[in-house]
Amino acid sequence: MDINEMKKTKIAIIDATIEEFNNKGMKFTMDELAKRLHMSKKTIYKIVDDKSELVIDAINYCFDLVKKEEARIINDPDLDIVEKLKRTVICIPDRFTNLDWMKVSEAVAAYPKIYEQFKLRIDNDWEPTFKLIDEGVKQGKLRPVNKELFKIMVEAGFEGVLKIRNEGNTDLSYQESLEEMISIVMVGIEIK
Repeated sequence: MDINEMKKTKIAIIDATIEEFNNKGMKFTMDELAKRLHMSKKTIYKIVDDKSELVIDAINYCFDLVKKEEARIINDPDLDIVEKLKRTVICIPDRFTNLDWMKVSEAVAAYPKIYEQFKLRIDNDWEPTFKLIDEGVKQGKLRPVNKELFKIMVEAGFEGVLKIRNEGNTDLSYQESLEEMISIVMVGIEIK
């Protein structure tokens, strides 16, 4: 298998993993994954060592797509700085809006390696967001804030949204919950 074919196969495996995960959480089996892909488990194991590694690869793939979507938002000349900040903070590419975030939360809670990777990706690469805040302050649309505190509040907001959804304490979708969360956070920093 050449490099390009291997990359295509890995993306196909990751896409199928996301679908299986969305249906069954971490309870999906490699047999089910192989069946979905119409390939042998042996082929899958040539590309990944185990299911946890595969889920971590899927997490990285998802976050990479989030970063691409964030870049698209940041470079959109039709959006003002406040709208760019709101959208980048709660950015979820269209293909993941139907992802069962409760299953993500369960996997993150139950598997330390998955938790570490998920946390690492959430904690890193806030520079584009911080630049938006700086630009908003410069334009007089945002008040100066401690950016690290803003980050901590948003991260806590994500965890809170997952928690209230897990407990069934909201009728809002995950995306609607995120939009409400960022709306509440933005009230504190936006100059009206």
